[in-house]
Amino acid sequence: MKRLTLILTGLVLSLNNIIAGDGDRILNFIFCSDVHYGTEREFRGERNETADSVNRAMIATFRMLEGTPLPEDGGVAAGKIFGTPAFVACTGDITNRMEGGVQTAAESWRQFCRDWSTYCDIPPVSEEDDDVSVSRTQGDIPLYLVPGNHDVSNATGYPLPLDPGRDASSLTGIWNHNMAVTPDDSVSVSGFDYGLHKIHYSFVRDSIRFVFMGMWPDSVMRAWFDRETASDEDIPVFIFTHDPPQANAKHFTNPNGSHDINAVDKFQNLLSDTCSVNAVGMKAVGNWRVLERFLHERPSVKAWFHGDENYNEFYTWNGPDGSIALPVFRVDSPMRSFYSSSDETILSFIAVSIDPVRHLLTARECLWNTGKCPGIVWGDMRTIEY
Repeated sequence: MKRLTLILTGLVLSLNNIIAGDGDRILNFIFCSDVHYGTEREFRGERNETADSVNRAMIATFRMLEGTPLPEDGGVAAGKIFGTPAFVACTGDITNRMEGGVQTAAESWRQFCRDWSTYCDIPPVSEEDDDVSVSRTQGDIPLYLVPGNHDVSNATGYPLPLDPGRDASSLTGIWNHNMAVTPDDSVSVSGFDYGLHKIHYSFVRDSIRFVFMGMWPDSVMRAWFDRETASDEDIPVFIFTHDPPQANAKHFTNPNGSHDINAVDKFQNLLSDTCSVNAVGMKAVGNWRVLERFLHERPSVKAWFHGDENYNEFYTWNGPDGSIALPVFRVDSPMRSFYSSSDETILSFIAVSIDPVRHLLTARECLWNTGKCPGIVWGDMRTIEY
């Protein structure tokens, strides 16, 4: 449903490519995830700084990045000014679960739209805002989203009680932002149905297909992918999801009893595939093996970007049987990181530069709070040929 609009958007964006040395066109974008509105952390001298404040600080660094030269590291566009990104990709967990006083998904989605609308093309949900430091200027950088496990659990339920029991605000917001072509395609919060409203879309730019496959490539997403790419001819594919290839067993559908969400089994039923193991503490190797076969049979998939486990890592996924070697890029979270939640000086997002002429992609870890103040320091990097 969104495909035509995204392709047209890609054509318009192609006119704005950043020109690097030797006349090569360089496509730059920013990758982040797991912004977790509704939570708090220690940040820049404040013990309980809220997610909206931390996210605004990260977005301010996006602006700073535009005028920053990339490091002389031999990667794509090394030494060149990053410039205006072609888009920002954020792979979910916009909101958080509502246990223990965490604000509702509705309030978190409102805050997210207010903050991110200052840089990206998502409009604010409400004009209400008691923080006068937030700019009212609408941003125009395309923002591509997929839902995370927290967004889905808010809408569908969770093994532990939630208050309120259901709140599909962020999931509905993502649908309306990235799937609804016209107002008639929009869905209300009360009318959102996770079984029907699957968030998946793609666009082609610079002879690359960027594919946003919801939480993870389960059977519904895999079938859609084949339909979406049926007419492609040798177009490389970059996938964006919330979960890593080795998705956590608890995210799959409960294989036990009535297959429901309950406090005993603790499966969350976020993915359409039934889990290959019967306990959430086990590894879902059977499901991973299905994914490996899928990717092995589709060599057009050249790279995978994901969040969920919340730390920076550039790695290669071989699958349980070792039949593939897929470059994977995991990104940090500004709020719920495995490492930077206890050390704010290693907070990071990823700056990606693509050379579509030489078929090279460089991902660079952008450390944005090393001095507990605004700044950019370059961390790890990886260049792949696609």
